[in-house]
Amino acid sequence: MNKNETMNQKERVMGFVYVLLLFIAITTFCCLALFLYNSDYGAIKQKDFFVSKMLRIGEFRNDQKRAVPTIDLLYNKISEFNPGVNAVYDEDNIKFLIRDLKDVYEKNPLDTRYKSFQHIADFYYQWYADKRALWTLNTNIDKFTKDLEACELGLANKKDDFAKLKK
Repeated sequence: MNKNETMNQKERVMGFVYVLLLFIAITTFCCLALFLYNSDYGAIKQKDFFVSKMLRIGEFRNDQKRAVPTIDLLYNKISEFNPGVNAVYDEDNIKFLIRDLKDVYEKNPLDTRYKSFQHIADFYYQWYADKRALWTLNTNIDKFTKDLEACELGLANKKDDFAKLKK
């Protein structure tokens, strides 16, 4: 019986060690899961993300502040632009300012907020081109009107000459 009691004692010790190891393993796993899930590691990553996002927003605002004088100057140049005056300097200056605005977008093509600079540049270029086209059309209309008046006057003179010949 001594042997059975010793076996029982060994079995008890082995069972206790087995349960103790199982308890320690499960407790360690649960603690790690809880602490890693609720740790500040995620908050630190989020902080870094938001800090970088705020820095990008700050850079965008700085780019906006630098572009506002260019936009205002471009507006004034185009509104005062007179295609009838052969001022190549004004046209080159307008085209240069439009390229400046497009360059702001081209430096940051992945950020969709910068697309507005390209849209503004396209809008001003279209305004500039429309102003030139309108001036050309008006000039052509004036020329054709003068030609029509001269033609009508010549026709009236020919009718008078023809009427005099008939008499």
